[in-house]
Amino acid sequence: MEIQIVELHFATEPRCNYLAIKARAETLLGEELDAPDAGSAKGAFLFFHKQHPIQLKDAVIAPQTALLRANKPINIDGYADDIQQSWGFRDCEPVLSTSKHTILVTEMMARQLPAPDRVQLFHGVLQAVIELTKPIALVFKHSQQVVKPHAYLDNVADVPILRPGSLNVRFFNISNSSGDMLMDTRGLSEIGLHDLQCHFRDLDPNDVSRLLFNTAVYLFENGPVIESGNTVTGIEEGSKWVCQFENALVAPEREVLDLNPGPPYAAGGRE
Repeated sequence: MEIQIVELHFATEPRCNYLAIKARAETLLGEELDAPDAGSAKGAFLFFHKQHPIQLKDAVIAPQTALLRANKPINIDGYADDIQQSWGFRDCEPVLSTSKHTILVTEMMARQLPAPDRVQLFHGVLQAVIELTKPIALVFKHSQQVVKPHAYLDNVADVPILRPGSLNVRFFNISNSSGDMLMDTRGLSEIGLHDLQCHFRDLDPNDVSRLLFNTAVYLFENGPVIESGNTVTGIEEGSKWVCQFENALVAPEREVLDLNPGPPYAAGGRE
């Protein structure tokens, strides 16, 4: 599903003052929010971003950020993929296993907004909820990673796309015998852009990770300006990596922008 979704996890039932969250989100975003049920909401609550109207064929709607509560222990087995790719919170499994309550923060009706607007509005509400409810762990479903709440809050001076959780660079060992590796990004396709991938060997994964992350931020800031056949500056001095749209090699199924490091570093076949 191409939307931003974050789960806030709690070992004990959180106190959720929706009026306080609304006020804090308005301060962070610098604009008023519509929240008609703020004083009486129980398990679900909606913020309407009325200053960002979306024109549909027969109506004008406001994008929304929703808060949905669940009061039951999680099935930790269902978080294996998120845990595996959580580079900033490697010991997250025992923490996440204690979760008995969840607040889901998700955007609604926002797909027609530009990516920077979507991310800004979503994180304005998300930051407010994190500050005022004090979760033990954050699961960014759209970028497939678990994040420490204090790591997120320690970086709120950064623009939202650079905060922990917004983007993730995943790593996979494809073949131990040949040394083939695959890295890709998560978090761009969910906001209307193309994720990136690179299938390679004999390169430092840390270098590839930085290149993918920096290119992802460039696309976020400038829009879909890289087309098939274009090149980006590679890792080695003077190198150019050819870009090409391809089907993702690992789930979720989506079209990605493949970065080809060329011989002798390219691995696998490309269409």
